Amino acid sequence: MRIGLLGGTFNPVHRGHLLLAQGAQSRLGLHRVLWIPAHIPPHKTVQGNATPEDRARMVQLALQGHPGFELSRVDLDRPPPSYTIETVRRLRKQYPERGNEWFFLVGSDTARELHSWREITALRKLVKFAAVPRSGGSTAPLPGVTLLPVTTLNLCSSEVRENVRRGRAIDRWVPPGVARYIEERRLYR
Repeated sequence: MRIGLLGGTFNPVHRGHLLLAQGAQSRLGLHRVLWIPAHIPPHKTVQGNATPEDRARMVQLALQGHPGFELSRVDLDRPPPSYTIETVRRLRKQYPERGNEWFFLVGSDTARELHSWREITALRKLVKFAAVPRSGGSTAPLPGVTLLPVTTLNLCSSEVRENVRRGRAIDRWVPPGVARYIEERRLYR
């Protein structure tokens, strides 16, 4: 089985994340894409008032109607911080079937920072990295990373949060269930 792993803060999850995962699923022939919200990521601070549980719920809402996409709580149900090497080791124990191929999906901006990740040499032995170029970003080859020709949106979660803070509509950037959840929970105000 070919399994894609998509980690992130998903603060909030948006249509760009979905396009990245759909494109990778199609290009790599992935049977399953596990979405892994980080509890507390080691490389960045989680902005806003969304709790890890809020972020997980928004991912669940975004994945409705997308076959093969699943929420994984592997990082949420353990003490932080969320180091990818530990996440992958745990997932490989959860899915011990022989012959599984593991792909870690990232944006090309993140792929350029892989050298700074904890135990990156060991991690590269456990997963293949596949990167999707950010809109308008470089498509230059990256060592040890498969670059996927997938179109996404030039969008980041901080823009969505800023639009919520300013009272602007976010319906075109996030799935409807996510927009309702943000409104109901009064997130990012």
